[in-house]
Amino acid sequence: MNQKYIVKFEQGTLEQSYKLSELDLSGGGANEIFQLLDEAFIATVVERFKTMRIDFSAAYQRQQY
Repeated sequence: MNQKYIVKFEQGTLEQSYKLSELDLSGGGANEIFQLLDEAFIATVVERFKTMRIDFSAAYQRQQY
């Protein structure tokens, strides 16, 4: 897709997407992307989902009153 790899994470109704240009990679393709997705990165993705859920829930609650 336009010389980009798209890495998408979904949790329920929430989604995070990361786009990586082929030019930013050293030629390892999908294998290189999987190396980037280490445990530390995945942990931040999980934490970000928690924050996203809190933020959305708060916005929703503000509209209910």
